[in-house]
Amino acid sequence: MPAKLLICAVILGCCLPARAQEEFEEITDASVTAMERGLNFLLKRQNRDGGFGVDHGRPSDIACTSLIGLVLLSSGNTPEKGIHSEKLRDILHFVLRKVRTRPRVDITGETTTQVQYKIGRHAHSFFAALFLSQIAGEAGPLAAEALEALEEMVGVITRAQGGDGSWGDTAWAPQLGTVMGWLSLRGANTVGFDIKASADLTAEHLVQQLAAPQQHWMHDLYKNSTGVRVLYEMGQEDLPAARKGFQRILELVTTDNTAFTQAGGEEFLSFHLITEVMLNKGGDDWRAWYGTVRDKLIAVQNRDGSWTGHHCITSRTFCTACAMLVLQAPYRYLPISNL
Repeated sequence: MPAKLLICAVILGCCLPARAQEEFEEITDASVTAMERGLNFLLKRQNRDGGFGVDHGRPSDIACTSLIGLVLLSSGNTPEKGIHSEKLRDILHFVLRKVRTRPRVDITGETTTQVQYKIGRHAHSFFAALFLSQIAGEAGPLAAEALEALEEMVGVITRAQGGDGSWGDTAWAPQLGTVMGWLSLRGANTVGFDIKASADLTAEHLVQQLAAPQQHWMHDLYKNSTGVRVLYEMGQEDLPAARKGFQRILELVTTDNTAFTQAGGEEFLSFHLITEVMLNKGGDDWRAWYGTVRDKLIAVQNRDGSWTGHHCITSRTFCTACAMLVLQAPYRYLPISNL
């Protein structure tokens, strides 16, 4: 900046717009390096069947594989184009096979996986449907098959919604299951599916959960993140519960580092949920949220490029994929907005 302009800006404070006085840098050198290291960690762990396990050498996990599919999409790849297009095609083939061979009530017959125990019985269906809704428009020759698979998942998820708008309360973090169920159907609706499940019931359920007192920062974070994610998307961000929820999350992540140094997969997923909705909202809330979360995530990245879950969902694959979705959010590459 020329010296005369700089002096004018400092003394008068009005010669330059606020944005020019304090430019918000979404993508930094440090975040680019962290993303490169994180992607390198993930891609080395793809199994021969195209899927990814909860960690290196583990059997392929549907939720982890779907999340990495979203990571590749959000870094600018499609099944037809991009440096990692072949790996993304392999992921799509893996998910399509799982849908074709699924049992009647879900995408998998398993009931005790790490993500199911923490998020809910249908967690793998949620993540698979979210991935399919994002990739369907970019799948080229596989587009019709992707949409057919998504239609099956929509049926599974819709039938699983409870009368209170939730997707059950037996998991450790049931509100995360509810918001992922809602998001997966939101994505399907974006690509043209008529959804029979009730979004209004889901919102009412989450507002009730926001009002319930919490005794631990972990519950506080995922409870508020799920409520804010749905309410902001439904245009209800001015509800007292929504504003209070966001302020509680912002306070939690800015006052100390506990939510990062002790994070489990639920917290990494919560960071991703809030980052998406604040990216869409923009303005001061986005600036206040993203700079803090981005830098604190980078600070706890492991030397091998991964992020580790310190409780509950400890999968390095799951946690690293969620952290990558946060860091890559400013690229705005996901082809269909699930915001």
